Amino acid sequence: MRSIIILIFLMLLLLAVTATAETPITSEKDTENDLAIAPNDFSAALNFSYVEIDRHAQNAPVSAEATVESLAAYLVRPAKNDREKARAIFRWITENIDYNVEVFFKGGSGATNSEDALKSRKSVCYGYSDLFLSLAREAGLQAVKIRGYGKGYGYVPGRSFTGPFNHAWNAVKINGSWYLVDSTWGAGYVSGEGKYVRIFDDHYFMTPPSQFIYSHFPEDARRQLLDEPLSKEEFENLVYLEADFFNLGLMLGQRNGTINAESQVNLSIFAPDDVLMMAKLEYADGMAAGDDLTFCQRDGERYDIYAQFPGAGNYILKAYAKRRDDPGKYDSVLEYGINASSGGGVGFPMTFEAFSETGAYLFEPLEGKLEAGSSYLFRIRVPGAGSVAVVCGDKWTHLASRGDLFEGNATARTGDLLVFGKFQGEGWDGLVRYEGG
Repeated sequence: MRSIIILIFLMLLLLAVTATAETPITSEKDTENDLAIAPNDFSAALNFSYVEIDRHAQNAPVSAEATVESLAAYLVRPAKNDREKARAIFRWITENIDYNVEVFFKGGSGATNSEDALKSRKSVCYGYSDLFLSLAREAGLQAVKIRGYGKGYGYVPGRSFTGPFNHAWNAVKINGSWYLVDSTWGAGYVSGEGKYVRIFDDHYFMTPPSQFIYSHFPEDARRQLLDEPLSKEEFENLVYLEADFFNLGLMLGQRNGTINAESQVNLSIFAPDDVLMMAKLEYADGMAAGDDLTFCQRDGERYDIYAQFPGAGNYILKAYAKRRDDPGKYDSVLEYGINASSGGGVGFPMTFEAFSETGAYLFEPLEGKLEAGSSYLFRIRVPGAGSVAVVCGDKWTHLASRGDLFEGNATARTGDLLVFGKFQGEGWDGLVRYEGG
C-alpha cells in the first residue's frame, strides 16, 4: 500500500511539472501560427528602465563576441526575464552592426546570415534581422523574421510599393505576447548624402503596432499585430511619420498622406507644451520651394501649419520638431504629399526664435509682403510680453494690450517692417518680420 501511494504521488508531481513547463518551439511554422493569434499587452513596455541591461550589452568583451552561442550566453547572463533578454540582444546589435551602404546602393543584399553579420559587423536589414533571430533563439526566446515593405531611405509620400520586398525586421514573444522589433532602424539611418549615421533609436524596440504600421508593411497581414489589419493601399496612403513624431508625443487627425489642395493648405498637429515645431515646403523632386511659403505657430495644445504654393503642381510638406530645452537641431517628424491645383500666394512673414519660444500666435496680417503706404491691423498674442511694438524705419507703433493680446494699426513703408516684444529686462526681442514695398 505504501509503495502505491508513493507511486501515485510521483505521477502527480510529474504532471504538475509538465503543466507548468514552458512549451518548447517545435518549428518555425508553429511559431508563425502562434504569432498570428497571440494577444498584445503593451503595458509591459511602459515605464521600464533598461539602463543596467543596456550597459551590460554595450560592454560585451571581444571574447564573448566570437560566435552567436557565446554572445547570446553573455547577453542574457544578468537578464531577469524575457524582456531583458530581448533588450540586451537589440542593444548589442544596434551598438555594433553598421549598415552596409555600399551593398545597399549597388542594389544587392550581400551576406545576410547571422554568422556573416557577426563576423563583418556590417550588413543590410536581412542580416540585422537574421542575427536578432539567431541570438533570440539561442537565448531561449521565440522569435521570427518578417519581410515586407518599409518607408525608409528615398521614400516619397504617396509612393506605391511593387516588386520584391525591401525590408526585414523581427517579432519576439515576451511574457506571452508578441512585440515588434527593428534593430536596423534602431541602430541608425542613411542620410540624404548616402552616408550611414549611427544613432540609437529606442522607438524600434517593442514598438506598438498602431505606430509601427505607419512605416512597416509585412507580407503577411496577420503580422501587423493589429485587430483590423490594413491593406497595402491603405498603408501606402498613410502619412509618412518618422520615429521622432512618436518619441516627442505628437498626434494628428489627418492620416491620409496625400492632400489635394488649391493654393493653400492648413494643418493642425497636437504637441506637448515642451515641444517646438517648424515646417518647410519642397517640390516633389526635393528642391526647396521657398522659406516664406510655410508658417508654423502654436495655439494652445496644437500647432497650426500653413503652406502656400507658388503654382499648380506636386509638393512635399515637411514638419520638424524638438524639445524646448534641447539645444540641438529640429528633427524631421512627418511628411505630406500635396497636389496643388493652383498657386500664386505672396508668402508668409518670417518669424524669429522668440516667436516660437514664447508661444506667440499671429492672427493678422499673415501675408509676408505689405504694400507701402497702406495701413494694416496687427493682432498678435504674446504670452509673457509687457509691450509689443511694430517698427518701420524709425517709427515705432506700440500696440494696445488686453492681457497677452496686442493689437493696433500701423502703416507699412518700403523695407522691413518688424514686430518686437519686450519681456523681462530692458531689451526688445524680434518676433515677426514683414517686407514692405
